[in-house]
Amino acid sequence: MSKLSGRVAFVTGAGRYRGIGRAIALRLAEDGADVVVTGRPRDPASLPDHEKEIGWLGPESLAQEIRDMGRRSLAFDCDVVNVDEVKAVVEQSVSELGKIDVLVNNAALPSEAGDAPILSMTDENWFGTVDVNLHGLYHVIRAVGREMVKSGGGSIINISSTAGRIGIPNYGAYCATKWAMHGLTQQLALELAKDNIRVNIVCPGSTDTDMMDGTFGRYDKVAGVEPGTSKSNIKQALLMKRQALPEEQAAVVSFLASDDSSYMTGQALNVDGGSRMD
Repeated sequence: MSKLSGRVAFVTGAGRYRGIGRAIALRLAEDGADVVVTGRPRDPASLPDHEKEIGWLGPESLAQEIRDMGRRSLAFDCDVVNVDEVKAVVEQSVSELGKIDVLVNNAALPSEAGDAPILSMTDENWFGTVDVNLHGLYHVIRAVGREMVKSGGGSIINISSTAGRIGIPNYGAYCATKWAMHGLTQQLALELAKDNIRVNIVCPGSTDTDMMDGTFGRYDKVAGVEPGTSKSNIKQALLMKRQALPEEQAAVVSFLASDDSSYMTGQALNVDGGSRMD
């Protein structure tokens, strides 16, 4: 029997083909879970070429991949900033799948990382990032957490970043919101232990995704260098001389979702190839 058989997972920020959210959802399904996937609606004209070429439809395409694996899956366009949308999606998920055992909070805005020093970033950028990365986290945890209490427990996994462990210049509101996630996670771990709910964090380092490529592109532009320079430099600076694969982040999430981590709560795990050792 697979380690997550009989469980239902809820993954936010799972709308991109080359994203950590998709890799997490697929790994949880591979390990036996039925999976709800959500993503913020995107303008089809804004999709990267590789998504257009395969006719990628965001969460619905991912849900079909999961169904093709023999698991149940629901897909929703959902903006985590909208509390009414979050509540409706959680209620429908529980109605159709019976419960939610695992919550993975992956939805995030990059806050123009690489191009947004605090003194010159726009208020729109700052508040928009805080809304998604912190307020959105709060909305989803409250809605799903209440269902977990009713059903007798669960595992909440928040996706932070190594930018939530150390300050990085020109990272706008991203660092601030990812640091805040750590405080909220520890508070929740203390509050929810009595309800058999564990709360932990995964902190990805540089990972080969569209979101990370966008950050590299902004660094290249600010520095006035050839496209791809920052990505190449980062790879050489990393201890393992490469970025993480999204699937490597997903493997750690699946561990935290399962009983293999049954005595872990309030912890932050760096998945960064050794760039931080704390």
